[in-house]
Amino acid sequence: MEDLTFAVVLTAAGATASAALITGLIAIAKQLVVVGPWINADREPTIAFVLSALLVTVGVLSVGVFTPSALFGAFLAWFGIAQIAMGVHDTVKSATSGSVTP
Repeated sequence: MEDLTFAVVLTAAGATASAALITGLIAIAKQLVVVGPWINADREPTIAFVLSALLVTVGVLSVGVFTPSALFGAFLAWFGIAQIAMGVHDTVKSATSGSVTP
């Protein structure tokens, strides 16, 4: 575990794990008495968007490399994390609403 840092978020495997983490955190937060009622289906994508940006920002700061190519890589990681996390939300929402998207 010594080699595990926030920089892992910037890898393909880390992005996938981060999206799962974000999706799980939102699901847990929805069960909490304090914030659960505030988190509705309309706010979940925004929360996923913000949490993914926060996670990638921490990853970039932990690496400390701010070259254009590194920042582009960070953008791609953020985009992937946000897309996966919001995609899971959309899939669950459509499955529970009974609507089928072609």
